[in-house]
Amino acid sequence: MMRKIFLLWQTVKYLKAKQIIYQLWYKIKPKKTLAYYKKALINFSPLQFSINYFSEECCKGNLVFKFLNREHQFQNNIDWNFQEYGKLWNYNLQYFNFLHQKNVNDEQKKYWLKDIAAWLYSGKILLEPYPVSLRAINTIRYLSYHSSNEKFIVESLYAQLNYLYHNFEFHLLGNHLFENAFALLMGGEVFNENKWSSKAKSILIKELKEQLLNDGGHFEQSVMYHQIITFRILELADWYKKTKNADAVFFKFIEATAIKMLDWLKTISFKNGDMPLLNDSANGITFTSNELFSFSDILKLPEPKFISLKDSGYRKYYNDDYECIIDVGSIAAWYQPGHSHADALSFILQHKNIPVITDVGISTYDAGETRNYERSTAAHNTVTINHTNQSEMWGSFRVGERADVKIVNETASSLEAFHNGYKKYNAIHKREFSFNENLIKIVDFIESSKKFLATSYLHFHPNCFVKHEKNVVTVNDITFSFEGIETIKLGSYKFAQGFNKCVDGKVLSIEFYHSLKTTINLSNNG
Repeated sequence: MMRKIFLLWQTVKYLKAKQIIYQLWYKIKPKKTLAYYKKALINFSPLQFSINYFSEECCKGNLVFKFLNREHQFQNNIDWNFQEYGKLWNYNLQYFNFLHQKNVNDEQKKYWLKDIAAWLYSGKILLEPYPVSLRAINTIRYLSYHSSNEKFIVESLYAQLNYLYHNFEFHLLGNHLFENAFALLMGGEVFNENKWSSKAKSILIKELKEQLLNDGGHFEQSVMYHQIITFRILELADWYKKTKNADAVFFKFIEATAIKMLDWLKTISFKNGDMPLLNDSANGITFTSNELFSFSDILKLPEPKFISLKDSGYRKYYNDDYECIIDVGSIAAWYQPGHSHADALSFILQHKNIPVITDVGISTYDAGETRNYERSTAAHNTVTINHTNQSEMWGSFRVGERADVKIVNETASSLEAFHNGYKKYNAIHKREFSFNENLIKIVDFIESSKKFLATSYLHFHPNCFVKHEKNVVTVNDITFSFEGIETIKLGSYKFAQGFNKCVDGKVLSIEFYHSLKTTINLSNNG
């Protein structure tokens, strides 16, 4: 019991007072149905979009839906509260991305919009700000494309946005608050609700200044969520400029934000277009980096450029043959760390545009063994002491005690940093990287007055051919050699190709005391 109380304190102490207050308020606040927020005689003014797209085929016909690589067929009618595949699957059902699907006819789409509204009016499902936000954005886009002003659909859309206006996710903040604000600003424009627009713009300005770091990265340090927010910024820049009373200063701020976020995305993405699976990042959830760059072209924004990565906690070393991304960031955002992993001083490597060393990725947000593993230190290319995590990961999105990373020295070809995530053992893990044309050297030190067993992990992409002989490992045409090892073992791990979709890959576990030298020879000469 005392351990649980201490863990809870280690988690809660990082929260903002505002989050705690709203957590308590939303727990005791009376739950109201959609009828409470309804208003009659609503006029809908469509928005104009230059960025057009069709969603992936999540609605398969015959009431078959596929989200997060899991498929389900409903009988007769959709159960909008279907929870068999977890909350995130149900959220995806409620987002209504299938409004932008080619092979679903308009009458069916309108029927489903009316059907979920009827559930919300009756209280068969509860109103929740996040799915309301995404559904509202999708509905506004759909109605704008089709110049539809059907009374029941428009009134229920207004009611959902009116609910959102009174229920922003101040208890969570982070990317959730962005989605709330993007949706409400769209709603304010199409329904001519100035108070909605004013609130949304105020929150967007404040949160973008806080959540967007100096190097352009989003403070939750997930490339996937950075992509999600970048699209919303591009979408906003697209339609907002075409509105009657567009605020020129606000538009310039949004446009500058888009450019900054695209530059960061250009830098962090691999040359082959791959997204590095840093923290909570999964393929198949949002637009790829290359798709976002094409949207940027439509808006005639400047060509994204390479920048120096700093505040977001990542560094990238590359030449014509390889790209190496290193994580030297502490747990972030400190008051919203739900998408963080215990991955300090981990790295990812691609050679000649082919993934070699990779993060495990994520396949679920559901609490349990898989979620625990995918957030753990052992699921990343870094070092554990006594097989424990650097930072305390618990629940689905909770973090207790946290490793703090410090950079000692960095140059154009080297990096030296350490973290204190093992202060419970009075031990420090320090890692030094050096980069040459065809050679990468990594030296790990465990600084402590006591002797601890440490384990370094290297996760090879499932497509790699891995051969292990004594203290040398050959991966494709790359040689890995080690000095200072106690034991070395080649095992297997589950690589997340997306949510609920894993394949086997090879992982190398190297045990050592005090220090370990890893040499990665990328030359074909061995």
